[in-house]
Amino acid sequence: MNYHIKWIFKEWASQKWWVLLLLLFTLLSSAVAVAYPIVFKKLIDLLSDILKFPANYPTPMHQVNRIIMLFLAIGCGQLITGFYPSFRAFMNVRFEHALRMRYFGNILDKDYTFYQKFRTGDIVTRLTDDLSDFPKVAWFLCSGIFRALNSFSMIAFSLAVMFSLNWLLTLLSIASLPLMMIVFYITSDKLYLNFQRNQQAISDINSQLEMSFSGIRIIKAFVSEEKYNRFFDAALARRFKTEMSVVKLNAVLHLIYEYIDYFAQIGVIIFGGWMAVKGTISVGTFFLFYSYLSMMIYPLLDLPQLFVSGKQCFVNIDRLDEMRDYPVAHPSPQNGLQLNTLNDISLQNVSFTYPEKDTPVLRECNLEISKGEKVLLLGSTGAGKSTFAHLLTGVLHPTSGVIAINGTSLDKLDIKAWRNLIGYVPQEALLFTGTIRDNINFALHETDNIPYSDVVRISQLKSELEAFPQGDETHVGNKGLTISGGQKQRVTIARALINNPRLLILDDITAALDAENEKQLWQELGENFTNITCVVISHRLSTLRYIDTIIFIDSMGYCHKGTHDELVMRLPEYHSFIHEHLKK
Repeated sequence: MNYHIKWIFKEWASQKWWVLLLLLFTLLSSAVAVAYPIVFKKLIDLLSDILKFPANYPTPMHQVNRIIMLFLAIGCGQLITGFYPSFRAFMNVRFEHALRMRYFGNILDKDYTFYQKFRTGDIVTRLTDDLSDFPKVAWFLCSGIFRALNSFSMIAFSLAVMFSLNWLLTLLSIASLPLMMIVFYITSDKLYLNFQRNQQAISDINSQLEMSFSGIRIIKAFVSEEKYNRFFDAALARRFKTEMSVVKLNAVLHLIYEYIDYFAQIGVIIFGGWMAVKGTISVGTFFLFYSYLSMMIYPLLDLPQLFVSGKQCFVNIDRLDEMRDYPVAHPSPQNGLQLNTLNDISLQNVSFTYPEKDTPVLRECNLEISKGEKVLLLGSTGAGKSTFAHLLTGVLHPTSGVIAINGTSLDKLDIKAWRNLIGYVPQEALLFTGTIRDNINFALHETDNIPYSDVVRISQLKSELEAFPQGDETHVGNKGLTISGGQKQRVTIARALINNPRLLILDDITAALDAENEKQLWQELGENFTNITCVVISHRLSTLRYIDTIIFIDSMGYCHKGTHDELVMRLPEYHSFIHEHLKK
């Protein structure tokens, strides 16, 4: 079975009871629609027969009333099936929600290599435009297929009745279908290619928009609005070209299908009318054929449209699965060892090289960090300090060597349990849209948390919140743009501390704190987190007074650990590094 068909059946299986109800609704809706012309035929033939042979009908109204009752019964059925389109729309949304949640969950499990390949705008496009509305995945899963099934069942029911009355006229009615299938077969590859190009162009536009809005301050600072406008114009022109190719192809196909079907309709009217005049068929039968043919015009167009929209849906499925199936370089073990405490961290001959680079960032690092130790990570710009921090969190994995936690390799641990023990403050303070309180509580666990008021005080945020009219209910906007850099950094410190971490990683956060606030932060940490292990990246040498040891990463990527005095005495490069920073 075709991969895409299997994919669709798998999605249906996840909503099987809803799908079965939808199938019942579909068949009932078709049956009700087909029943109307049958009853009309009976009524017309009855009235015609009454006029011709009135003696045969002593009580004609009795027969007429029976047919009227049938009309009323069918009307009640149609009242129920009138909810069918709304039910389809409900199922579209249900499928869309389920798919978006699942694929978003898959993306969250990816490592940094995934985000190097897929840009933010591209990911957003695949999780939004590729999923929703006509004729994308969620729509096709329900409305696309079941509308076609509704059309097919309506045609099948109609043909069953028509064949029972006149097989020759019936064959003439469906003469257009083989031609429609041939046209689709000839154009199917071009359809797929055009849809694929168009979706990629949409991804490019969204990526451009995401970069524009994220970097709007830079664009304005360099007075580059006109230059960036040209970039956007070029991307928009590519999308316009691909979009127009899809629209043109769809328009031509629809026109071909429509005219093929109109020719079949004209043939039925002429041939059927001639048969009715000759008396080969009754007037009621001709009316029935004409009614069914009028009813089948759009269903006959729906069937080839199923294949057209299916081709676009298959493009969307492939794009979604491309993200889902992108390999994780170091997948976490299924039943990794659980952790609830931190005793020590050791790096055993650890080296790391980024995939796109030839030169290692870190080389053969051998060191140990003990419980409660305060470590300052130093090195020149680009030496690998942030890389070192990301290796500790498990975001990056060593190219060679082992990082061990409490004597167990990080690769054998439950990575979520390990990260639950870590409080991380990134170099760039990133906040989410919402209130300050929401951002601080983002890292809350179910147990073992620090009281909210305490982390606000410890992170030197209390006086800042008091200055805001709405306090911690202040809305920070996208990426925290509505508050200052220092305030954002303190919010991220509070967020890192609220889960009572065993390891605290501070990536150059003191740049946003003045000397007095930094002193108070270290004092609060010492009083409230007595056994916390700290790894601090900082370019401020005053931080030396608050730490126990230093890890210095030299220009070759080798790690050296010791106290300040030890490193000054035995490591000339460290001595030069300190001297350069003192001059600054």
